[in-house]
Amino acid sequence: MRDGVHQAEFAALYARAHLDLLRYVLTLLPDRHHAEDVVQDTARLLWRKFDEYDPAQPFLPWARKFAYFEVLKFRRSRALREKYFSDELLELLAEERAEAEGELVRGREALDGCLQKLDEVSRQLLRDRYGDEIPLEELARRQGKSVNALYVVMHRIRQRLLECVNRTLKAEGWT
Repeated sequence: MRDGVHQAEFAALYARAHLDLLRYVLTLLPDRHHAEDVVQDTARLLWRKFDEYDPAQPFLPWARKFAYFEVLKFRRSRALREKYFSDELLELLAEERAEAEGELVRGREALDGCLQKLDEVSRQLLRDRYGDEIPLEELARRQGKSVNALYVVMHRIRQRLLECVNRTLKAEGWT
């Protein structure tokens, strides 16, 4: 029987790993809805197997192994209806994604820092467009701007972020 401490430990580990696990699965299954389903299935499996987890080892690589096999299972269940990457390419993508983890984490940290340097109006525009997935046409209507004008604004914001991230990573010796 699993006690509350065991549940709390799993919940804390999984909460920290969830987004990275989703990003990993999205590398292998580009459809976000499918990826979210696979991550949910992975979470259930991780909970069932949590007694086998060695707390001396990092949780994310352990969880990624289960996610990889859940992706394979998902692909097999859909093989007749949908076309996916070959198993060999999928394995290569999974390996390369795992190897790039440090760079990806550092890039996200740099992006977070650069987002904080933006003015509030720019940050809100990015949250609306990418966080809430509001279509550009709707945002333009709300702001009383043309779609083209708003596109130019968004392009400039993304360009500033890219330059900031590149400067940050270069200053830290990552590029």
